[in-house]
Amino acid sequence: MKELVVEVQPREQAGKNESRRLRGQGMIPGIVYGGGKDPVQIAVNPKKILEILRSESGANTLFQLSLAGRDTRRHVMIREYQVDPVKGSLMHADFVRIQMDAAIEVDVPIRIVGEATGVKLDGGILEHVTRQVRVSCLPADIPEHIDIDVAPLKINDSVRVSDLPPGVKYKVLTDADQTLVVIAPPAKEEAPVVAAAEAAPAAPVEPEVIKKGKAAAEEKAAVEEGEKKDKD
Repeated sequence: MKELVVEVQPREQAGKNESRRLRGQGMIPGIVYGGGKDPVQIAVNPKKILEILRSESGANTLFQLSLAGRDTRRHVMIREYQVDPVKGSLMHADFVRIQMDAAIEVDVPIRIVGEATGVKLDGGILEHVTRQVRVSCLPADIPEHIDIDVAPLKINDSVRVSDLPPGVKYKVLTDADQTLVVIAPPAKEEAPVVAAAEAAPAAPVEPEVIKKGKAAAEEKAAVEEGEKKDKD
């Protein structure tokens, strides 16, 4: 596989005015440091850097910088970069020199493979808790991603860092108890709450008109009984 090489230009000046001038020429400012050598200020084509950042390996991509006018190339990785929050364009990039025979630490993304049984059959929810882990390895052995097969997972099953298969060329540094993926139970639908007054059957109430009619009848009977006694 052909190694990626990015051509860059040296720059002598710094500051906002220089940065504007470079961006007007389709370049952005950058700096290269590390490796026991002095930092070097450079100008680089942002399109090349964006291509690297959008690749599968992203910021973990190992490539070479070729400085114009100098017959030397150095392995580097993107360490930091700045993006315009409005336009989304790349504003600045920092690169770190890499020693190919010395181990480095990088963050590697976790990739989900398959469909969990608990999701497919029981309606569970897959929660991707931790999306990357820290690993130590030689620069040439950086994995693009670490796969997790979630197909066997049922409701309430989880995968932790300790469950990852051991890497042949890398060592995982993230805490072994850190949860990576969990299959949560399906969300429960809440039953509508019925007010107690609506739920309890109302006690039968005798119509007031009936009560009045009954009282009137009883009063009439009492009067008639009294009149009868007076006649006797």
